Amino acid sequence: MPEVSQVHIDTALTHVSVAYRNGDYIADEVAPRVAVRKQSDKYFVYDPQREMIRQTPDLRSPGAEATEVDFALSSDSYFCEDHALEAAIPDEERENADPPLQPDIDRTELLTEKIALNREIALETLLRTATMIPETSLDPTEHWNDPATDPLQYFQLARESIFQNAQRRANVVVLPYRVFDVLRNHPRIVERIKYTTAGVVTEQLLAQVLDVDRVLVPRAFKNIARKGQPPICVSVWENEVFVLHVPPRPALKQVMAAATFVWTGVGGSVGGWLVERWRENRRKADMIRVQMYYDHKLIAPGAAYRILNVVD
Repeated sequence: MPEVSQVHIDTALTHVSVAYRNGDYIADEVAPRVAVRKQSDKYFVYDPQREMIRQTPDLRSPGAEATEVDFALSSDSYFCEDHALEAAIPDEERENADPPLQPDIDRTELLTEKIALNREIALETLLRTATMIPETSLDPTEHWNDPATDPLQYFQLARESIFQNAQRRANVVVLPYRVFDVLRNHPRIVERIKYTTAGVVTEQLLAQVLDVDRVLVPRAFKNIARKGQPPICVSVWENEVFVLHVPPRPALKQVMAAATFVWTGVGGSVGGWLVERWRENRRKADMIRVQMYYDHKLIAPGAAYRILNVVD
């Protein structure tokens, strides 16, 4: 364990961590980051009783007071836990590296990737298991592999649910890759786009068919085998479809399905990311630690809908 005085923040590597992106992950697009200055605090849930859309008498007689309108807020709390991983750079590796700083960059990107993967898994678990999200589960006879089924009816049901429960338009659909592959070859979908100029059903074309702004196709995998055993790689997002309302410019006091609270008040952090380094002489190695403080929160369950067990 290094002494506190031995650990210092590496600004250059912190920027490497911030810049690193894996296009297979969708957490930032499904649960957008909301920067917070405190690690733990309460946040307001805007207009939970939908007072904004209640008709309120506004006629005022001369000399009378106007009808007072309550600014309705409820509150919930978040706690941004520390998600951190570290790795060693042996002196022998550095001495053989070209350029010498490449091992630092490689370790930083590796650790950032693993933290991002953990975040992706955590968000998928939250959306799949949260009991407050409305859902439909398909029987085997309804699976979309069968060309006689009608997948579009379920998306219509999801859009109607979000519009009714959140008074917002569903604008994002999450389709795991194997579900996307089935849908883009489904006769009901092909029929809708057969007169377009495109030769294949893309995410953009499918978004038009489903009446949303974006179709997200996550391609992240996780290895579920025990360490030391042959890899068993499965998709993070498997056999569930999620329909959501995600605001274009997310912020507090907005209706959105989910958010990621990121503590940006940590000294030396950039966008919530922080990279530290120290020397461990007994190991003849430099140490790199990457960390991020965040908390996934379900903000408005009515702004989400899930469709379960959609393909074989």
